[in-house]
Amino acid sequence: MATAKDLGGITIVHGAANNLEIEELARFAVDYYNKKHNALLEFVTVISAKKQVVSGILYYITLMVKNGETKIVYETKVWVREWLNSKKVLKFKVVDDSTTEVGTGEIKDVPADTPHIQNLGAFAVDQYNQDNKNANLKFVRVIHAKEQVVEGFLYYLTLEAKDGKSKNLYAAKVWQLDSTELLEFNRVYDAL
Repeated sequence: MATAKDLGGITIVHGAANNLEIEELARFAVDYYNKKHNALLEFVTVISAKKQVVSGILYYITLMVKNGETKIVYETKVWVREWLNSKKVLKFKVVDDSTTEVGTGEIKDVPADTPHIQNLGAFAVDQYNQDNKNANLKFVRVIHAKEQVVEGFLYYLTLEAKDGKSKNLYAAKVWQLDSTELLEFNRVYDAL
């Protein structure tokens, strides 16, 4: 149950790509769009989601669809009012239709202090430690982040991690679609 302080705040839905409720809402939005515009979009996957408690819950969902063989990223806003058994699509628009090849989306700065970005940084350090048996890095924080919409999302992170007592900077590249994958992880230079 939402408390008064929760009302109006937008929160990230963690694990949205594997959340059946979010997937159902995304499929609902695609079906709505297809009926309204006599289109044949085919749902592929949920990329990310946020929700906002209002009179009901507003879901902001980024999803990928196929139009023929072309993959396209859309944003939708779905308003759910359970007590009225009501779901309504308020927005359904293209975000980026250049997602057929990895690397075609524009790279842009994103806030590094969001929970999502910080979690990606912690994931990168954990994955690096798993892949390198002698590594025992401790995640400190993400300092800078960039995002590229591709088939999924590529994140370019500059992060701080401790190696024993010394703090160092690392560059990580993380890809997210159905799962999260560490593509690159390199030490940049010693932090002062």
